[in-house]
Amino acid sequence: MSSGKLIIQLHNFSSIQLCRDFMKSATGLGSRDIVFSKASGAASSSGVPIAQKIAYSQKVNFLYFQDISDTIELLSPDEVYLFIRRPFSKEIFDSKSISESYSDGKTILLVFGGAEPGLSKKDLDHGTAIYFDKINEIGCLGELTLSLYLIRKEIE
Repeated sequence: MSSGKLIIQLHNFSSIQLCRDFMKSATGLGSRDIVFSKASGAASSSGVPIAQKIAYSQKVNFLYFQDISDTIELLSPDEVYLFIRRPFSKEIFDSKSISESYSDGKTILLVFGGAEPGLSKKDLDHGTAIYFDKINEIGCLGELTLSLYLIRKEIE
């Protein structure tokens, strides 16, 4: 059984603090491939460089792309999951299924929206929209932390 690759992406954000917190949470939970896309405002001029510095110090791969489509085109994930609120998705997050794909050697992309209300309808066309069952809106940092913890627990 070979290990795949789990790529984490933060898309559409403007907060410097979110850049820092997202990187620390992702790297702290073992992510080694992180992508940011569609930064605006202070995040584009100050947040992304902070994220790069954290990535370098943690020895993780960090890329910045213009859009989700660039990530898919260049990194060729086998499966793409986009976290969104319940009314916009019919599929429930399934850590077991994702961890099985990872264990089968597949490349999986998890996309988190950094601005309210999250990802756009156009963004959702890039993969499978998912949500957490029985959990109210917890924001992208909560979704990142919970999803990585549950996937990691399944893999171990």
